[in-house]
Amino acid sequence: MKTQNIFNLSKVVLYDFLKKCHPVEGNKAHLEKSMQWILRAQDSTHDGGVSEGYHLYHGWLPSYPETTGYIIETLFDYGEMFNLKESVRDRAVRMADWLLSVQNSDGSIPDSYFRKKMVFDTGMVIFGFVRTYEETGDEKYRKAAVQAADWLLVQQEPGGEWISHAADNIPHTYYSRVAWSLLKVHGITSNDKYKNACIRNIDWCLKQQVENGWFNQASFNTHNHHRPFTHTVAYTLRGILESGLYLNNQKYIDAVTKSLDGFISQLSGGFVCGSYNKEWDGDQGYSCLTGNMQLAIIMNKIYMATGIKKYHQQAVAVNEYAKCKQVTQTKNMNMFGALAGSYPIWGDYIHYCYPNWAAKFFMESLMLELVAMKHPGEDA
Repeated sequence: MKTQNIFNLSKVVLYDFLKKCHPVEGNKAHLEKSMQWILRAQDSTHDGGVSEGYHLYHGWLPSYPETTGYIIETLFDYGEMFNLKESVRDRAVRMADWLLSVQNSDGSIPDSYFRKKMVFDTGMVIFGFVRTYEETGDEKYRKAAVQAADWLLVQQEPGGEWISHAADNIPHTYYSRVAWSLLKVHGITSNDKYKNACIRNIDWCLKQQVENGWFNQASFNTHNHHRPFTHTVAYTLRGILESGLYLNNQKYIDAVTKSLDGFISQLSGGFVCGSYNKEWDGDQGYSCLTGNMQLAIIMNKIYMATGIKKYHQQAVAVNEYAKCKQVTQTKNMNMFGALAGSYPIWGDYIHYCYPNWAAKFFMESLMLELVAMKHPGEDA
């Protein structure tokens, strides 16, 4: 097994070293390949969750609660867009039921490896619980989402940030996505304590933004705060943006637009650097494909909110770049349809692996592009 994996790794490394591209097709074709890969990732675990991803040396990894939570939304969205809701429903419900089985009695969700209660993981699983409740009407998912949200409120600091049960026990701006999850619970309860907790966190996040749109404390740990991955910066922006859209708060939306303009000023075609510092100086050595997809989503959402075409045009370019990195030129079905953490595969973000959240955000971005294409825009 390991010998075969080493052989696969060598082929991928050579492919990226030679800067080869996989064939680019229409969005629907790429979406179908990604969906089939995610289903294989679920089937590889035998517990109903979705494997963290396929590693070129270690093979399929265990189910990952955090990302299984928000993959549920993507499954339902895909089924709705292509009239396949019944075929994905059972899959999504199996994911949600597995998440119920790993939820702690206090409502928290553990990480995959150390079984530690984690704020971020709990927030991400809320997305899955809420959506499954909305799709099925089953009260057990609503109850699980409320219990998880109540645990998050207990952990929140008075200033709005999270430190206890946070990564490295430090505050992070990308936990804005946790704040957004609380709005999902507000949507099914109308309880303002969840909305108010979200506002406290987003307001704290905006205090970390500097004049050119860059965010302090946007990385996984203090070691990388000076140059966070595009992935965590995009997490930060998405949580703030979605909160702004839900709350009709233009200040939040404007903060995201300011950051996007910083990114766009440095972009060349569809290539996005894997990390950036506060001068928007990017690491040209690799691209964080997951972060790219997240940025494309944000750009199209800003386009749909403002009508300014440059955001949509840049999102399309980023998506086109990612399409040629989706693995389709292989007979190895463990990789077929997947998207790597980094390009080239040895880049700093999740190297030598195809994480499930890369495929999730790839699908979300391509589906949103199809919606955005029908949206009237205006010149900047």
